[in-house]
Parts: sequence; C-alpha cells; structure tokens
Amino acid sequence: MAATSRPHRQSSAASSPGSEAPAPVPVRTPGPPPKPGVAPGDALAGDEVVVTLTADQCWERLHRSRTGRIAFLDDDAIEMFPVNYIVDGRRIVFATSSRKITDALERRLPVVFEVDEHDGWTAWSVVLRGAMVSADVRESAAQRLRSMLPTHKTAHIVIEPKTVTGRLFDQVAP
Repeated sequence: MAATSRPHRQSSAASSPGSEAPAPVPVRTPGPPPKPGVAPGDALAGDEVVVTLTADQCWERLHRSRTGRIAFLDDDAIEMFPVNYIVDGRRIVFATSSRKITDALERRLPVVFEVDEHDGWTAWSVVLRGAMVSADVRESAAQRLRSMLPTHKTAHIVIEPKTVTGRLFDQVAP
C-alpha cells in the first residue's frame, strides 16, 4: 500500500503569524494492481472502493467457488440454505435432501443464489435471481456434484438465472 503526503487542512481559525505549518498527514492511495483476489480487468482505480462486476466476471467467480446460499420467501419467512454447486454453462446445479427446497421447487418460488469470498484485500459477492427446475440425475453436470455432507440427496436442481449481478469491494483500511 503506497502512502503519499497531503497538506493537513487548517481549521477555519486563522493561524498566528510565525506559527509552524502542521505536519503532513499520510493519505492512502491504492497500491499497484493486482492485489490478491483481484482478477485481470477488475483492478480498482483511484479511490474506487466498490466495482460493479460484468456478467462474465460474475460467472468466472461462480466457476471457481463451490459453496453458495440459496434463498427464497416461504410464506412470510425468508429461508436460506448453504449448498454445494457446480456451474453448467450459465446455470447453477446442486443436489439437496432439504424438504423446504424441494417444496419451493414444486411451488415454483423465485429464488436468489449468492456466493461471496474475501481474502483480506478485497471481497466480492455475486447474486443470481431466477427459477429452480428439476435436473436429470443422468446429466453430466449432476454427476459431477460433490457434497459436503454424505447424505442421500433426494433432488438434483438447476437454477436458471434471470439476472446475475456482482460487486467487488476494496477492503484496504483508510
């Protein structure tokens, strides 16, 4: 992290003649890219601390992660579950034994899927909004799934996204 000096702002009160100028105050300026976690094309410029990711940058991050959260509104309560997933084209595929998720699938509830990561320098978050459909277990994508729990999965599900958005955050302290 590079630091430069910027003259300290003087208060509105006039300084007395012959008084010394205040010492320079170090000001944070972004270090040279790339920082850990910042992919090519993501470099934070200037004092920018939040970068909106393109759809391609969102999908690249989804490809390198394996655990996300699926959320939906069930009656008057928001339900959220962690799931292991894989990306198949521009779809999310996961398996579950959760009755709440399979009920949401049967009721065709809209879903939100979120993945995030941080490394101490930057953080990012990708959010998909879309619909769940049943996946054929014989699909190659469904066969590649690896669960974090060795439980029998009763359903293989695909999220077909309608929107995908993401943001990258600079976490360097000011």
